[in-house]
Amino acid sequence: MSKDEWQKSYGLRVFLLTLAVSLIMGGSAALAAGPADDIKGLINEVQAILDNPALKAPDQRNKKIDLVEKAAARHFNYREMAKRCLGETWDTLNKSQQDEFVKNFSGLLKASFACRLDEFTKAGVTYKPEILKSDQAEVPIVILRPNDKIPVSFRMLKEPQGWMIYDLLIEGVSLADNYRGQFARVIKGGSFNDLLKVLKAKMAEECKP
Repeated sequence: MSKDEWQKSYGLRVFLLTLAVSLIMGGSAALAAGPADDIKGLINEVQAILDNPALKAPDQRNKKIDLVEKAAARHFNYREMAKRCLGETWDTLNKSQQDEFVKNFSGLLKASFACRLDEFTKAGVTYKPEILKSDQAEVPIVILRPNDKIPVSFRMLKEPQGWMIYDLLIEGVSLADNYRGQFARVIKGGSFNDLLKVLKAKMAEECKP
């Protein structure tokens, strides 16, 4: 796969990820007890932000995005997500390199979400029963778009601060597994620094007309 092909595929996956994230934020249906309760708390908090009349004006968009990102950060373990997406390469990096990767990886996800905020309100979501396995859980949903249904499952770990999202299954495909293969090919064809350059370039492209 060429770098251009990889970037296109990556962009599509990022879009699906951020679509799923935003839709679960924007939903209103009640969920069962357990990790889904944490998701429901996130839903209610973000819905209040999106519905706040004081944040409807165009000049309040950045503030609204910032508030949504802060709410999401309390429920997403970006470091664990980044670690799983990087695979074996993660353990070859020093702390500074790991931090840099997490910063760029999470930054790209946030940028993609921010640029598509308006699109997310146009879709619906239905919920399925959560799946509990000791300190792990999955919260499955179905994203409803015109003539399209996208099954998504949020994979979560029980941590001291609550249930945290570390991966998503989109139409049965793990984002962590998908990214891990793509990232590995970029690193194999160059280096870890080349991967950082790709992430930074993609982030810079977001929101461009």
